[in-house]
Amino acid sequence: MQLKNQAISGAKWMTVSKIANSSIQILKLIILTRFLSKSDFGIIAIVFMVLGFTDIFAELGFTVGLVHKQNITRKEYSSVFWVNLFLSVVLYALMALSSPLLATFYDEKILISAIPIMGLQLIINAFGRMFYTFKTKQLEFKFIAIVDMLGLGLGTILTIWMAVKGLGVYSLIFGYLLQSIITQFVYFFSGLKAYPISFHCNVKEIFDLLKIGGYQVGAQVLDYISNKIDVFLIGRFFGMELLGLYNLAKELVVKPIQIINSIVTTVATPAFAKFQDNMTMIQEKYLEVLKFLSMFNFPIFIGFFVFAEPLTLLLYGSEKMGVAIFIKILSFWGMFNSVGNPAGILMVAKGRTDLSFYWTIVRIVVMTSVILIAGQFSIYAVAYTQTIIAFVFIFLYWRMMVYNIAFIPLKDYLKSCLLATIVSLSAGLVAGGLSYLSANLYVQAGVLVIYGGIIMLLYWLLDKQYVIKLKNMLLAR
Repeated sequence: MQLKNQAISGAKWMTVSKIANSSIQILKLIILTRFLSKSDFGIIAIVFMVLGFTDIFAELGFTVGLVHKQNITRKEYSSVFWVNLFLSVVLYALMALSSPLLATFYDEKILISAIPIMGLQLIINAFGRMFYTFKTKQLEFKFIAIVDMLGLGLGTILTIWMAVKGLGVYSLIFGYLLQSIITQFVYFFSGLKAYPISFHCNVKEIFDLLKIGGYQVGAQVLDYISNKIDVFLIGRFFGMELLGLYNLAKELVVKPIQIINSIVTTVATPAFAKFQDNMTMIQEKYLEVLKFLSMFNFPIFIGFFVFAEPLTLLLYGSEKMGVAIFIKILSFWGMFNSVGNPAGILMVAKGRTDLSFYWTIVRIVVMTSVILIAGQFSIYAVAYTQTIIAFVFIFLYWRMMVYNIAFIPLKDYLKSCLLATIVSLSAGLVAGGLSYLSANLYVQAGVLVIYGGIIMLLYWLLDKQYVIKLKNMLLAR
């Protein structure tokens, strides 16, 4: 019962944090699209792609190992800290040295300076990463939420101020750096009280953590490549302007996964790890997680498809209306991906990161091959291809990951998302028809209200008991 209460409390604080952070990010985006060019967003997409890839190696899978292992000694976590810091410095040097090559590859000289400056985040994150993991493991999500909101808020203020001053891409870079400095050093200094670091480093003592995390690193590397291969190729073959439009759409579509899925998986992962030997409970709770996520995610993704044009006009302005078509295409890509995303909970709980590694090999081979072919035609072919593959991967992912770890039948797996599918598509058909009456933003706002009303009504009519249960859980203290 205590674990359940902690999980619910954590979910509430993470929800507050994610909603507040997303609101700030959307406001920031609305402002920045008025001051930054399409190519600026393309360049920052490349910078983030490089940083994200390098950060995987700096983390080295220790996070998974620290969450999975229930008893960590001072010598072990001290070794983790120093190894992580050393790797971050080495990787930063390699990234800085490679920036001229990337600048030549994309024919963008600004990458020579932008990548090394943004890369400082690698070293900054090394100070707080382990302590953040301990906070999540102890379900201290109130602390995490407050720190994250503070960092994002101050970073956003700096970003907007620099953008207004005409500093372009650098406004985003320095804003993110300030955000990292604030959050990571708060985690570092607060974490030192509970977990004091000693000048001790022995890789042999943390080999079991490396073993668990090693497969995770391999999986993350391949998974990251498969997720970013589109950004990599579009920037090279179609230019920074089209990449900027495409990436704006993709970043918007992926928001529900980053917000809703992130809240649930962040809270559920350490919770599942605590009852990792109870297979019946794991199966039951995982299907509940899938049902919960689909009920929130699916209506949002269908809404993206129906309201893509007014959403683009509102967020990005008339000059960037080209974003709308990508939102429509990628909305289903996001919906399909949201189903497979939570399997990481099972992987960490059962320590089966090896399966994630093997799955990602399959994924990257398929994705790279298909996108390379689609890229020969058009940027739209790349977007459509990703959506089709994401649908096929629902079934492959279930067989390779979910069934092998938790032995959940496909029928039960799909049934958990059935209600959300019926409700979302039904409401989407009605709203889609009404939205064609007028492109006026006030009319579209009215249709959006109707869309939301239909969704809530259908949920109530089709599964009243679950809605009541969900309401009681969310309102519980």
